Amino acid sequence: MNRCAIITGGEYAPIVKIEECDFIIACDKGYKYCKENNIRADLLIGDFDSYDGEIPDDLEVIRLPVMKDDTDTMYAYRYAVEKGFKEIYLYCALGGRFDLLLANLQCAIYGAHNNISTYIYSSEDEILITNDDHVVIHKKEGYSLSLLAADICKDVKITGALYETDNIDLTNSFPLGVSNEFVKDEVIIEKKNGVIIIVQSLL
Repeated sequence: MNRCAIITGGEYAPIVKIEECDFIIACDKGYKYCKENNIRADLLIGDFDSYDGEIPDDLEVIRLPVMKDDTDTMYAYRYAVEKGFKEIYLYCALGGRFDLLLANLQCAIYGAHNNISTYIYSSEDEILITNDDHVVIHKKEGYSLSLLAADICKDVKITGALYETDNIDLTNSFPLGVSNEFVKDEVIIEKKNGVIIIVQSLL
């Protein structure tokens, strides 16, 4: 198995490309979203502070204490790391509480530090958080392209975009790569080390 989906209990967003996933984890209220979309989860993780509905007898459940260090989503990421997944599709992780939004992004950065690339989907954004040093982004009509660093990304090179770069450094304290545009069908992003956040946003 290569690709894991994690459906969190944040603000609802369309759950796209779920059929591409080999394993589906619902986090607490995320199971409600699964039921509403006729998605069969393989695992339910949570402290159940946001979901109190019925749970099928044949669904594996990991019950977490309310008082704990990890968020439900972080526990799911740690599970994915232990199982050896290479990609995570993260759903319903944006919007709502700002602290949980940031925590979800930090979960994805944790994944990147463990060689897992995370795709986050919302109604208006598609986000890739990865430590891969060579990434190809395919053009989405009507979307902008932004690059932000989660730490320090060295020697960043962008080709195929309106604003191309050659060996610049991106840091997490200066938003240099916001609102770029596609001029070709593919944008190629190359770098040396660091975790990069690639955002395609609906214009």
